Amino acid sequence: MEVNQQKLHELEQLCVQEQPPAAMAVCPLHVNCRDICGHISEGDFNQARAVYEKSVPFPEILSRVCEQPCRDACIRKNCGDALLMQRLERSAVEWGSVKQRRLFLSKKKERTAVIGGGITGLTAAVELGKKGYPVTVFEKEAWLWGSLRKDGRADEAILENEGKKLVQYGVSIELEHEIADPGPLLEQFDAVVIAWGLKKDPLAVKETIFQVEGSTMFAGGDAIRENFGTYASAMAHGKSLAISVDRFLKKVSMDAGREREGVFETTLHVRWDKEERKESSVPEFGVLSQEEAVLEAQRCLDCKCTECTDACAFMRHYKSYPKKYLREIYNNLSIAMGTRHANKMINSCALCGQCAAVCPHGLNLGETIQEARRIMVEKKKMPQSAFEFAINDMNYSNSETAFLSRCQPGKGKSDFAFFPGCQLAASSPWTVRLAYLDLMKRMGKSVGLILGCCGVTADWAGEQELFEKTKKQLEESWKDQGCPVLIMACPTCYDVFCREMPDISCIGIWDVLLEKGLPQEYHKTMEQAVIHDSCGARSHPKVRKAVRTLAKNMGYQLEEEKYKQEQSLCCGFGGLAPVSNPQVADEMTDQWMREDEGLRLTYCVNCRDRLVKRKGTAVHILELLYDPQEALERKAPGYSLRRDNRFELKRQLLEELWNEKAPKEDKMKLVYSQETENELEERKILESDIRQVLEWSENGHRIRDGKSGCMIGHRQVGNVTFWVYYRVREDGVYEVERAYSHRMAISGEGDGKQDVGKIL
Repeated sequence: MEVNQQKLHELEQLCVQEQPPAAMAVCPLHVNCRDICGHISEGDFNQARAVYEKSVPFPEILSRVCEQPCRDACIRKNCGDALLMQRLERSAVEWGSVKQRRLFLSKKKERTAVIGGGITGLTAAVELGKKGYPVTVFEKEAWLWGSLRKDGRADEAILENEGKKLVQYGVSIELEHEIADPGPLLEQFDAVVIAWGLKKDPLAVKETIFQVEGSTMFAGGDAIRENFGTYASAMAHGKSLAISVDRFLKKVSMDAGREREGVFETTLHVRWDKEERKESSVPEFGVLSQEEAVLEAQRCLDCKCTECTDACAFMRHYKSYPKKYLREIYNNLSIAMGTRHANKMINSCALCGQCAAVCPHGLNLGETIQEARRIMVEKKKMPQSAFEFAINDMNYSNSETAFLSRCQPGKGKSDFAFFPGCQLAASSPWTVRLAYLDLMKRMGKSVGLILGCCGVTADWAGEQELFEKTKKQLEESWKDQGCPVLIMACPTCYDVFCREMPDISCIGIWDVLLEKGLPQEYHKTMEQAVIHDSCGARSHPKVRKAVRTLAKNMGYQLEEEKYKQEQSLCCGFGGLAPVSNPQVADEMTDQWMREDEGLRLTYCVNCRDRLVKRKGTAVHILELLYDPQEALERKAPGYSLRRDNRFELKRQLLEELWNEKAPKEDKMKLVYSQETENELEERKILESDIRQVLEWSENGHRIRDGKSGCMIGHRQVGNVTFWVYYRVREDGVYEVERAYSHRMAISGEGDGKQDVGKIL
């Protein structure tokens, strides 16, 4: 997906957060009812009035006579009475005040005339006066305000007070001056507005711009209608007439960007079905007291689309919504490239796709963010520190040290091949071993094994070249085994192979177990659990269904989460968030932990480990099948143990199944406190990094800290220099006090090589 301006606009249209509430959209003046209610509910009548006056030229009049078309569209009517908006507007005017400011009007030379001193004509006159045009109003009667004064709909004092705005903006009034034919005025004025009210033959005008075809005349209000309009629509026409005259005189586009003047249909999505039903409790007539107005305003649903921000901790962390994120991303790529304006935000997204699942219009912000990462990598603008740790870990999984591809012992070709994924092998290698032994025993056909990473880490990091290299490595291993059907144990791996390597046939181990039955050694260890769906299964309903069926066959009663199936919350691992922004990743995990109570049953080991690490309770379904005691008691392994587990799994399987002698690692023994262990994990410092520092240090590159008595060693490993404070015990064990790292190089000391082995 190319991130260009056209694509940006297409995606922006899908985000409805900036769309107005339905009640505001059907109001001809687009009165901001949501903000007015918000301010009144907090007792701030001054601010409520200020909001009202932004869109209403004569607020004291309209707040008394408005017909309230907004009530029919008010969402609150679905769960109670529609809001009494006219009475709230009246309360804002009655109880609020606005500071008068000095006017600085730009004077224009073009003269304009308005025929008709009713609501439409006077609104047009005031709006043109605000723009600096000299305006003259011609009214055939001896008074202004048309039917308002004639029918007594508004108090004389109110009309007189609102009429002061005409003087304020320099509008001249010609009373008892009937204009039956506007023609002669065209010689005196640069533009003429016709607002003479309802007559037998409505004037024909060009839609949207209200221009009488081929002339400098503009008409609106009842002059272009067969029936009387509302007072709100009369004012709206007056404002639109002023806009048209101004654009005409400025010789700019008359209709650009005016699609939403007047009434239109909003696309704002508002969830009301779970709202408490609230009826109005204020008197039907009379001016509301301040207390009554506050009570009525508090019934407002504050209409906004919050589907994605409610669901996504990442969006809440950055306190915005997709449309604004899209603009930030585009600006970061096209304008501010290299300044890292939005890099942190771009690199913190889980790329999980939940936003598209919950969005009423399917906007997938993650797709744009992932493409932005690729562009940043391609243009060499990706911060080196963003995903380096994760990339190194993936490279280790696919190196000679940890990668393994073999046909079943004694077989030269594989009908199937078990691909557990790098994270299950790192977290629970015993489960991988037992599952593979079971598959060889019960499949009835040759089952090979491939230990490695599917490459999603490179994909998430925007490293497209490395991703392609990883896919090639996997495809070659698959072909070497005779193009078997892969049995997947990781839903994310399953998704990657389905999307990126469609020529490789894949099935889930959950499907195999449904067909072959549960392992003979299986025994149930719990009664019920809350099922959690992996992000990798978001696009695969068959996977989600198969896992549920398998769990029920195991005898468990399942409950669903609040965000379930394709809307499931990300555990916090997706998109490499724990590496790029641990705080955001933890917020994702914590939200998931808060949403529902009870033991979570997962089929992604990252989900299981993320929750356990944050002191939640979770088990992986394969562990329950093959190693149930370990499933319930196992802690989330740290980064160093995860790497060691991959190495040991390969070594053990080579010796046990293929009778290949695999070298054991002769490691110097390290010990450290729980506090130090936590620091190492937080700082992503591996034991292998520490050992390289210690080996270099013990060869003479060290100093003694006189205060603590510790030896201090340092060593550059890759792009990072590590510092270790340690002691050597009499038994040869290295006691690590603390360690830290910096992205720096020390001149003259050379580079230590990354402990990832040779990439295959």
